[in-house]
Amino acid sequence: MGATILIPTDFKVSSLEPLKALLQFQNEDSTNVLLVHGIYLSNSISDLLFFDQSDLKIEMAGKQFLRKLYDLEKDLGPKVSSIQIAFFSGFTQSSFEHFAENHQVDRIIIPYELDFDWSHKKSMNILPFLNKSKIKKQLVAWDNNQYSNESNQTYVTALV
Repeated sequence: MGATILIPTDFKVSSLEPLKALLQFQNEDSTNVLLVHGIYLSNSISDLLFFDQSDLKIEMAGKQFLRKLYDLEKDLGPKVSSIQIAFFSGFTQSSFEHFAENHQVDRIIIPYELDFDWSHKKSMNILPFLNKSKIKKQLVAWDNNQYSNESNQTYVTALV
């Protein structure tokens, strides 16, 4: 079984760029990718009882993002064995560490200079949890030059 990397997402297509950039230099096969979005859960018992992540994925991600993700998974071929979307809803660093342990996360990708949009009413910024985690982190940057024929090239990858 390959390594599991965690990448934060706000369900904008631009949040997939770190994954594409990272895998340009990836030598190992069968990496598992976990796209994570932070959410605030309702306090209502009935909401919690009937909480369904698949409905939330469709609501928050939208068809365009899910289609792009499906196409990307096909394009990456053997480099990625699976791409999953997960939601983190904790409020403490220890709850994040348990979340990461349950998903067997080996590395966290920190996108360099990517502006996330946490404006959805259920969204929660998870970047502070990622930065404080003791899990190995990797900073990934890329060129998103609209005027170049070869855009989205990775220029910087560094362990943090």
